[in-house]
Amino acid sequence: MNKTVTINNCKNCGYNIKDVNFCSNCGAKKITKRITFKNLLTEISEVYLNVDNTFIKTIRDLTIKPHLVIDDYINGVRKKHLNLPSYFLLSLTLSTILTFLKEKAFNIASESEKLDDQSETLKFFIEVTEKYPTLGYFLLIPFYSFISRFIFRKYKKYNFTEHIVINTYLIAHLTILTFIPYLISFSFGDYIEESSFVFLGIQAIYATFLFKNLYKIKYIKVIVKGLIGFLLILLIFIGLAVAMALSTKFLEEYGFLN
Repeated sequence: MNKTVTINNCKNCGYNIKDVNFCSNCGAKKITKRITFKNLLTEISEVYLNVDNTFIKTIRDLTIKPHLVIDDYINGVRKKHLNLPSYFLLSLTLSTILTFLKEKAFNIASESEKLDDQSETLKFFIEVTEKYPTLGYFLLIPFYSFISRFIFRKYKKYNFTEHIVINTYLIAHLTILTFIPYLISFSFGDYIEESSFVFLGIQAIYATFLFKNLYKIKYIKVIVKGLIGFLLILLIFIGLAVAMALSTKFLEEYGFLN
């Protein structure tokens, strides 16, 4: 059976596309191949993940030269690497799978279950962000972007929105890169706490490498600024925890919360 069909006019708008691959009127791609399982998989990957040779290239380049990938995206280059929304979507999917496997396949208790003596509000917040990692992503990226923009404000190379791009790439790539190592660590349930420090170290090293190359400054400066950023994050989280505890106590005292 012939696996190709002859297309003279665009199926979407009727414009003549006999000698071209894309319609110059509406931009639709000319489809000349009959639907097969292979073609269907290829189309799905192109639409949702844009997975072709750029996928492996994006992972490789974000690992060894992330500043070039990020600068390209900020400066309008879109074809050399997997676009940011697709890469972010892939990381969200893997993060959701990881959370599901952690609880269902490896029977590892969630962090909220370990907080026996903490407030119900704090436990609820942690439980929601664990079960719905997408929410955690959207909450953390603007927060991290604010911190990174603040500690690197002297250099004025990137604005706040560009820092959102930087931190989105940073978090998404670390999620994808550590997916399999996390699965392996789950098999050693008794040492899950210890392994989390290892992954925290990996994240710190990669972030230092990334910002060092983005700003073209020495490692020592990035480390000092990173420590300042860590202290800021710590103080903010302590402040939020105290405010949450006080508000919970207030609501319980006046009967608004059981």
